[in-house]
Amino acid sequence: MLNLLTAEKIKLRRSKKLFITLSILFLLPIIQVINSHWAVQSGNELVQVIDTVINGATGVLMIKKNGLTILLVMSAFISFFIGEEFQNGTIRNALSLGRSRTHYYLSKLVIAALLSLVGVFIMTVIGMISFTVVFGFGDVAEITNYYSYALKSFGILYLLVLASVSIFVMISFLTKNSSISLIWSFLYTIATGFLPGIFQKTEHFKQVTNWFSETFLFYSNFATPTDIALYPEMAIVSLITIVISSALGIVLFKRSDIK
Repeated sequence: MLNLLTAEKIKLRRSKKLFITLSILFLLPIIQVINSHWAVQSGNELVQVIDTVINGATGVLMIKKNGLTILLVMSAFISFFIGEEFQNGTIRNALSLGRSRTHYYLSKLVIAALLSLVGVFIMTVIGMISFTVVFGFGDVAEITNYYSYALKSFGILYLLVLASVSIFVMISFLTKNSSISLIWSFLYTIATGFLPGIFQKTEHFKQVTNWFSETFLFYSNFATPTDIALYPEMAIVSLITIVISSALGIVLFKRSDIK
């Protein structure tokens, strides 16, 4: 397992995909604070419910503000990161050396998880600093213990992202093709991102949508006591998604033929 992770690290050092992915995530907060500054200069007022991030304190919600973009960027990276292994035949090199398919799958999942963690962490830090410089640190309404709130919010938001990342990894191993994986990952993200908004208006399907991590990521406020009280439920749904998708991905990968 450690040898596989070391090999992945060496590959990523030379990867343009890694540089592009991190560049997008790092630049987003800077672009957004500039746009917010222009909006205020034009006479508009930033409202937390609508704009999500309005000062340095709410900068901890940068993951929420950029949830769809993060998932689309990560799905693209994972699709090419894993899909090219099958298309170029390099996966056979590792498996021919006796590496376990389970370890191979988990090594890809760990790399994707670490990349997403680094990306969203630095995005959050840049967002908090940039919005503090322009709008001041301020506070989050109705939050008394900010440090506890910030740590919990970041952790939950990352778990929600990680749940989707695990799905993208599973899709990539099932399709074994970068382009097909990219299409299915995009469709999954769009469907789970927008369909809950429709289903939540109905009584019969409203509760079902809460079993998708994207429902919480896209439709929760994360700055109100009502939604903060749902953090344990968000964590459970995310962990269940990660476990089930990983187990399913490993089982199906073990049964698949590598051409």
